[in-house]
Amino acid sequence: MSERTFRAVVAAVLVGALALASVVTFVVLQPASPSPRPSATPTARPTPTVPSAPTPTPRLVFAEVAVSAVGGIPRGGASGTTLVLRFVESSEGAISGAAGSFTLTITDHAGSGTTVGFTGIPSLDAPVSLGATAELVAANVLKISIVASNTQFIEQITVTGLGIRASPEAALGSITATLGAFSGSMAGGVANDVLPSPGTVVAGQ
Repeated sequence: MSERTFRAVVAAVLVGALALASVVTFVVLQPASPSPRPSATPTARPTPTVPSAPTPTPRLVFAEVAVSAVGGIPRGGASGTTLVLRFVESSEGAISGAAGSFTLTITDHAGSGTTVGFTGIPSLDAPVSLGATAELVAANVLKISIVASNTQFIEQITVTGLGIRASPEAALGSITATLGAFSGSMAGGVANDVLPSPGTVVAGQ
């Protein structure tokens, strides 16, 4: 091999080595491809709470219930028929224009309903629009009923003509009067509403 040929071969080898080195350097220095960013997980939005419509509170039937008591009732005796009960509607339209009723129950101081009872015949003073009636459905239970109401006015019912009797076994002390059994147009009444005492059982003479 001539010297000229040898030099040509060496030059070719050097050129190839340089080309290979350039390729390797390019590959090594090439920045790494960025990793794909993880897709964001969508955050679930809270479902808006729709407020429920408030339940209408029925208006009270009566704003006032006044009781004129009969005083002392001797065991084994009865009072005069001087009991007065007055029921005043709470507002116009509190009693709707339809039928309804409620009761008033009396018990002795120990809670017994068999030792006390009403005497006399109930009499009503009420607007014609109410068509009100009163009856004793048990010895100690007075029921008041209406057939309608004038919703443009505050109406009032007054009961008179009644007294209270007490058996010899009646507990001494104040008598309890409780409203209840509200129905129909009077369903907004307060059940188990205790009124001022209508009388007091005292020891007999």
